[in-house]
Amino acid sequence: GSPEFPEYFRCPISLELMKDPVIVSTGQTYERSSIQKWLDAGHKTCPKSQETLLHAGLTPNYVLKSLIALWCESNGIE
Repeated sequence: GSPEFPEYFRCPISLELMKDPVIVSTGQTYERSSIQKWLDAGHKTCPKSQETLLHAGLTPNYVLKSLIALWCESNGIE
């Protein structure tokens, strides 16, 4: 099977390995498509911390994205 990826690479919503991690206003990171669905459903809170989101802006988490890319590369994962 494929190697177990670090827990912080996992989207708290989908529980899948993140491909496009984004940061919400509470500082939590989610997979973009997962948090977008959550926001589109009308939610105004952070799914993980339950805090109210100050805004719906999503900031790319470039650091985490490159860490995931490096990990995938070194483990032979697309």
